[in-house]
Amino acid sequence: MARMKKLLAALASSALLALPTAAQKQPDPKALQQIFDCLAVGLPKDWKKAWAVMAEVMDAGKQRRIEGKFFYATSASDKEGRPLSTCGAAQVAQGVNALNADLAPEQRRWKQATLTFTSEGKFDLHYDYAK
Repeated sequence: MARMKKLLAALASSALLALPTAAQKQPDPKALQQIFDCLAVGLPKDWKKAWAVMAEVMDAGKQRRIEGKFFYATSASDKEGRPLSTCGAAQVAQGVNALNADLAPEQRRWKQATLTFTSEGKFDLHYDYAK
């Protein structure tokens, strides 16, 4: 449990470095922690990275449906990973939606968001948009 708290503290402090431009608001550390807490439920002791891929499967104006897939890897170079059991996709989606508040309005209609956490306390957040 102490290791988990240390990791969460590192995630919160690394939130200041997550986005490259000063014009963008930094991700909410509480939302990041909420997402990580949910992913951490299914992580084995030897995990190196865990990630959530949230994809839009329906966009009907004000109504959007997002589905999530969750993975972990025991090697930093593993790009496929293994399926990860979480506390529930709804809680992860809620956290990702909270991160939307940190985006400019024109950036909130992403088609896919990938959030990756490492066992070293780092994270990466990447949005893909329709062309």
